[in-house]
Amino acid sequence: MVSNQSISNQEHGSNQEHESNQEHDSIDGVESFNPRYEDNPDIDMDNINETNADQSPSLVYANEDSTLPLSTPVKSNNLAVLESADNPDANQEESICSNFYDSPNRTRYWIPSVPSDSKPKLHSKFDSWENAYAFYEAYAEQAGFSTKLAQSKKQKKTGKVTMRYLSCSRAAKPTSKEKDAVDLTDISPTRLTSFKRTNCKAIMKIRVVKNTTQWEVFEFNEVHNHGLLTQDNLDFLRKRRKLTFYEQEFINKCRLARIGPTKAHTLQVALKGGHHNVRGTKNDFKNWSRDNNGYIGKRDAQMFVAKMLERSKNLENYSFNYLAPDRKIRCLFWADDVSKRNYKVFGDVIAFDATYDTNLYKMVFVPFTGVDHHKKCVTFGAGLLSAETTECYSWLLEKFLEAHHGKQPTLILTDQDPAMKAAVKAVFDNTTHRLCTWHITQKLPLKVCGDILKNTKLRAEFHKLVWNVYIKPEMFEERWKLLLERYNLQDHEWLGKMYQKRRKWVPGYFRDLPMCCLMKTTSRCESSNHLFKVNSSPTNNLVQFLLFFDSILDGQRYQQRSLEVRTEATVPKFKCESLIERHAARIYTRDVFKDVQNEIKRLEKTCYIAERKTVDGIHSFQVCHQDVRLDILNEFTVSFDKSDRTITCSCMGFKRIGYLCRHAFCVFRHHKVDEIPDQYITPRWTRNVLPSSVFSIANRYGIDQSQNAILRHRVVDNIQQCVDRVRSDEGRLLLLDKEIQMIKDKIFNELPIDTSSNSKRAVIQELNSINDPQEVHLEPPPGIRNKGSGTAKRLRGPGEKAIEITEKPLKNCNYCKQKVKNHDSRNCPKKKADLEELKKLKECQLKKNATTNDEVSEETPGNSTEDTSDEDYRC
Repeated sequence: MVSNQSISNQEHGSNQEHESNQEHDSIDGVESFNPRYEDNPDIDMDNINETNADQSPSLVYANEDSTLPLSTPVKSNNLAVLESADNPDANQEESICSNFYDSPNRTRYWIPSVPSDSKPKLHSKFDSWENAYAFYEAYAEQAGFSTKLAQSKKQKKTGKVTMRYLSCSRAAKPTSKEKDAVDLTDISPTRLTSFKRTNCKAIMKIRVVKNTTQWEVFEFNEVHNHGLLTQDNLDFLRKRRKLTFYEQEFINKCRLARIGPTKAHTLQVALKGGHHNVRGTKNDFKNWSRDNNGYIGKRDAQMFVAKMLERSKNLENYSFNYLAPDRKIRCLFWADDVSKRNYKVFGDVIAFDATYDTNLYKMVFVPFTGVDHHKKCVTFGAGLLSAETTECYSWLLEKFLEAHHGKQPTLILTDQDPAMKAAVKAVFDNTTHRLCTWHITQKLPLKVCGDILKNTKLRAEFHKLVWNVYIKPEMFEERWKLLLERYNLQDHEWLGKMYQKRRKWVPGYFRDLPMCCLMKTTSRCESSNHLFKVNSSPTNNLVQFLLFFDSILDGQRYQQRSLEVRTEATVPKFKCESLIERHAARIYTRDVFKDVQNEIKRLEKTCYIAERKTVDGIHSFQVCHQDVRLDILNEFTVSFDKSDRTITCSCMGFKRIGYLCRHAFCVFRHHKVDEIPDQYITPRWTRNVLPSSVFSIANRYGIDQSQNAILRHRVVDNIQQCVDRVRSDEGRLLLLDKEIQMIKDKIFNELPIDTSSNSKRAVIQELNSINDPQEVHLEPPPGIRNKGSGTAKRLRGPGEKAIEITEKPLKNCNYCKQKVKNHDSRNCPKKKADLEELKKLKECQLKKNATTNDEVSEETPGNSTEDTSDEDYRC
């Protein structure tokens, strides 16, 4: 019996089925086929002859020479032909169809219907093995099944391959472990899954023609024992599911943006207009991401160090150091040329703080952060430490100074970590160490009784006193004592300790240091650290962490470059008619100019000269500072020498922030000074303070700068521009498609088989910029536990608990029927007391019952044989 049918297959079952051999990991069809069928002994699948479309197909039996015609003749091998004959308006496009046959023992077989010129023929020759493989791959794609490389034979002497078999991917018998339902000791889990291998016999065998380089087809079997895919489902073929370099690069780039493989696949579907246009399924994307992670493995530390040593060798002015006692990485530090140039200009004030959960090994990430001329964070270098000890921090600071040629900052900010404090004191001997003011002020609610903070203005007065940068140290000490007396806190232990350390954290004690108000807290450092932490992941190994670091650093430098372009390409809006405002716009960056412009504008409403005098040619002015209600807040003395245009203000604004204050501009307006004197133009705030080479493409590590990558992106961009130009013109689009198809056919004819550069190993090495180490001498640090890594069950102080309780809203307890904050019906104290009382009552009752039973047993002997009357059972 023969039937004509268009086989349409849809994928069912788990997408995550994996055969032991990777070559079988594909979806060719889903019509279920029982792998435990009994092969027909009367039929030789290898001797099924090819039949023409006009003849009835016949099966060749192995035990006789004659053929047995099938009972029903076939008019056409392609159902689409019949449909088009009956309906002239039917779609004339070729559809992938197949004829299925039922053998005498009711076993079904499929023969694909493809054009004869696309089908392999016996004794046909190919110029090379690659051409033969490409031809069979094209035939399989038309037929709707996937292929795999089967056996091959080599010459023993030369090792040259002389014979190859190309078979259906569903060849070979299924390998499955049958679970014995009777065996109760077998507790291994089993998966309810279907088989992909069906022992399909479809195959093409080729061999080398003697004394030539050609290959010849000497056996071909086109019969399959499973259904074939239709044209609508060709995206499930293994060839179509194989990820190209584009998809692999896309997954890797998405990872750098914290987008996983599943969402990456969803993005590809949206970008390409449907699942059928995307190579690979979600599981294919996840599997490649898994393979990318697994490739690095335990060689992580060796690959990281090798990559950084290669940078320090090939890149100009790149510094890298590492400490690895006992072959285990302990400390790492690196800084490139751009970081060093930034530090040379903006390294007067720096901050560094530890960040956790950025890598797989829980190494502490420590970046060095400053402020650039656009008032944005800039990184001067970074390190990874396996322990937060004084030795590790000291090593890190020493390497930092070594990379920056021994230049120490004027001021360095850290938190109250004792290891940091000791390391800074030992290494930065010419630097003023300042503790973060914000970290200390935030501890006030935890250290001071909650009732005082809630019922008084202590917190507001404390912050107003501490953050005041205008008062001198003597005034601060006097007001501090008055504040403690007012709230009866003279004997408070924590406030006493903070007062002893006041020279380390109160801003008033740093008013004589240049740029002391550039950073008063480590908030900028924490902001930069947060950016690294959010974009990185605790599951990243060191190689992946470096990719994240490079990507984030490129983003930081891109922002700096964009602000540089904005400053050069735009003109600000002026708010007053002062010529000195226009001069400031020409010399300062746009962000700094806004601050200077604000000082110039506000002097008209908030400042006026109350008194003036001249001593030895130096003009002295008393400038009153008002608020918006015109109340005088303070008075400042401004001295001005017209001969050299030097000016000083008692507010010390220029020394604190690097540009003149409104009081100085008030005196300049009085003397009609139209330009800011050169001695008051701080280079760190000016335009073009950095050389143009800082923004060159060569200093961007997050991108592939090879000539191959540049050409690749250029080709893709050119094609995209051509498509955009003719996207509304169908005729030109068709012409463009033909031109590109011609180029593709030419390339695929010259390179019929994928090159070795697209192998999984080569792609992973290229995307991660790593090479296989010949030997592994370094290992990542073992599991470590740092001070700040913490867990969700960290210990909390009583002050923190008290604050949480006060912030909780009142809620009803269904047991005691009261509005409470600290319990509910599950842990109600009254419920607990009632349960304890009930437990005691039950114990007393049990004891009483036990005593009664003992008395009864003594009165009634256990072996009594007296009859029991009905009265004894009456209640």
